[in-house]
Amino acid sequence: MNGVQLTNHLTAQFRASALSRYEARITEDGDFRVYIYAMSLKRLKRKCGRYAKRERKAIEYVATLKEES
Repeated sequence: MNGVQLTNHLTAQFRASALSRYEARITEDGDFRVYIYAMSLKRLKRKCGRYAKRERKAIEYVATLKEES
């Protein structure tokens, strides 16, 4: 299994599944978060990148809410 660091806390581990597709296991500090599936490795990496971008935006949004209050 190959691993890629998406953010400071998120890691994606890629592998080929038995159903002719690729899957990524997303973990946060070693704890399981979600599985992401795609038919090609290129598309899977793109999906993981989008997932990481959403997480970063959510963290930034929460930080701005804390600053306002």
